Amino acid sequence: MTTTLTRARRAFAALTALAATVLLPAVAAAQEFVKVEGKAGEDVPAGPFVGIAYGFIWIAILAYVLFVARGVARVRGEVDDLRRKLEGAGTKR
Repeated sequence: MTTTLTRARRAFAALTALAATVLLPAVAAAQEFVKVEGKAGEDVPAGPFVGIAYGFIWIAILAYVLFVARGVARVRGEVDDLRRKLEGAGTKR
């Protein structure tokens, strides 16, 4: 006495085996070496792309440094305010 789940598993296993048997020759044929005759593709000069990449990197670094510098300046201002408040509270006693 087999359950529906067991029958479904057997059917799935049979379908998987059938698909592997049918598709295996196609996979093997797709891996064959075919020599390319003539010019394979267009040559693209790398110089402009390298320059653009370096430019982008430097702009990103500059933006990061400016962002961090603004944050540091804000924190320094807050620390100075706290120092003034603490000095003022110390003299009032």
